[in-house]
Amino acid sequence: MKKIFSLALLLVSFYCFAKNIEIVSTTSQLAAVAEEIGKPYVNVAVLIPPGICPGHYEIKPGDIKKLCAGAILLYHGWEGFIGDISKSIAGSGAKIFKVDVPGSWLIPDIQIKAAEKITEVLSSIEPERKKIFESNLKSYKEKMLQLDKKIKNFVLTSNFKGTKAICSVMQKDFLEYLGFDVVDCFQRDEEIDPGTIKRIIDNIKNHNIKIVVSNLQSGTSTGKMLAERTSITHVIISNFPGGLKNTKTIEDTVMTNLNLLSGGLKKYKN
Repeated sequence: MKKIFSLALLLVSFYCFAKNIEIVSTTSQLAAVAEEIGKPYVNVAVLIPPGICPGHYEIKPGDIKKLCAGAILLYHGWEGFIGDISKSIAGSGAKIFKVDVPGSWLIPDIQIKAAEKITEVLSSIEPERKKIFESNLKSYKEKMLQLDKKIKNFVLTSNFKGTKAICSVMQKDFLEYLGFDVVDCFQRDEEIDPGTIKRIIDNIKNHNIKIVVSNLQSGTSTGKMLAERTSITHVIISNFPGGLKNTKTIEDTVMTNLNLLSGGLKKYKN
């Protein structure tokens, strides 16, 4: 009888331990890292579709339902709807964690910092799996260091270094990491005013600008208009995995962006 009871306790303990962590992340950036660190013990859902501006997203009843069912929420800190979510899930037992890592998440070093924070979060939720999460973190760091080398090798064979560019403010850090000389930036399409347009066009004419780079999620009309008025090439890249075709991971997103930028510069030369 004791053996049966002990076995039952063991099976219950195993079931509780084996249950995956349900995660709701505000963006695909967070989701991509959480999946890498938590695998295979996490189920991750994304609130904001990767192809749209996060600032335009409105919370849906289904989002609240997911959290109240016991999921944890990962967010960056700049999302405007977090206050509303906090009120809606108060008393439900859902937990909210801020992963506030500044800088472009397309840069491997920033990815590593984000992964470290998410490792801390997951380890605090399930300390029994801390060693697994830390092992996944070690592997992810190695992957990001390899990506950094791959990017730098790509840059060496491209015309990025020193190339003067105009870009969305959301892509400034990434372009500068690639070696571009960013002369000026523009905000989201809905925030552009005539004075900003005139200033940027003057800069394009006076500084031998070769490329204007839009951020997919911030809108592409401004970049397109600037390129048409000044006869330079226009390239659209993405900040979020899944925003462009075949870009499920950070690595996919970065390499797709690099190829788009390289193709844009070749088009300008021709």
